[in-house]
Amino acid sequence: TMVLEFVDAKKYPGAVTLIAKNGKIIYESEVGWSDSSRTNPYRKDHLFRMASMTKPLVSVATMQLVEAGLIKLDDPVGKYIPSFNETEVLVDFNPADSTWTSKPSRTTPTIHQLLTHTAGVPYGFMNPPVSGAILAKNGIPDLSTHQPWTIKNTMEKIGDLPLMHEPGAKWLYGLHTDVLGRVVEVASGVELDDYIRENITQPLGMDHFDFYFDDSLSQKLTKAFISNADGEFYNLPSLEPFYSPNYPVQGAKTYFSGGSGMTGTARDYFLFCQAMLDDGLLNGTRILKAKTAQSMHEDQIDTISYPWGQARFGYGFDVAENDPIRPNGTYSWSGAFSTVFWIDPTNDMIVIQLRQVLQSPHNNDINTKLEKIVYSALAKN
Repeated sequence: TMVLEFVDAKKYPGAVTLIAKNGKIIYESEVGWSDSSRTNPYRKDHLFRMASMTKPLVSVATMQLVEAGLIKLDDPVGKYIPSFNETEVLVDFNPADSTWTSKPSRTTPTIHQLLTHTAGVPYGFMNPPVSGAILAKNGIPDLSTHQPWTIKNTMEKIGDLPLMHEPGAKWLYGLHTDVLGRVVEVASGVELDDYIRENITQPLGMDHFDFYFDDSLSQKLTKAFISNADGEFYNLPSLEPFYSPNYPVQGAKTYFSGGSGMTGTARDYFLFCQAMLDDGLLNGTRILKAKTAQSMHEDQIDTISYPWGQARFGYGFDVAENDPIRPNGTYSWSGAFSTVFWIDPTNDMIVIQLRQVLQSPHNNDINTKLEKIVYSALAKN
């Protein structure tokens, strides 16, 4: 009923929600419609653009290669992407013509800093006048794209662009996991989509979770929406030159964005979360050693302050600390299309809610209500 209130208020078309406890799905619902004409109800097998919920998988891929000895956490990024051997830090930016001045950084970024978002690699949408202009001018997208580009080219370019701060100086949400995706390719010798398929999604049985899908699956792909000034959703237009809403089923299908590129079902994401909750093991298949899996949701940013709420940051997840609702140690992330998940080891619980409105202004509201409902139900039982 909570989701229905948001649907009736025209804030979201609907949502697919999944809650698992003690390794079993205990609640699953599909509310609302995957299209604006309300002819196609949401289904459990609908494909949702996961955007930043891709980051935990690419972080796991990185940690697998750390375990294999192919990557070290303190390696300089330049070992894998040569343009990062000499990096600059932004000093000044001129919005009139998108020119900037920069100075050499005292140190260069490391793999650990990419995993923790402390290397200073920006996102355009977080700071459009500065980093947005710099990235756009150099043809680097924030999100996965339908364009015939590769991360080999774009991530090499990022090393030549200025960092927003000295490596390791602060926490800044940016294209760090996209850069990591390219590091995974170089270290493994395999393209990112193939690597993740062979080492994470297929072993875990995540059959409908990938960067791109055959055009024939377009009827399973939910429609993407965006909010207007009143906070009501409408169909997401094509945001050229970088972005077409149908990128997972149409277009070149060559750009494997490690930070935003994957699409899939709630049930498949649950399998990934369950493997993490069980310290890297699912149904006898191990994707990480227990100690490695645990390290990913331990505080990895030390004295650096985390700007988003009561939490710390691990490798690809934020970690609750003195949160008003979530128990300490609950780890989570969300995505730009209004998807969210959290893994609560205290209660042996996983919560996933998938919606599809790009940067909806209502996300905090619906996420908080979802948390309150879940934890008040737990308290009653």
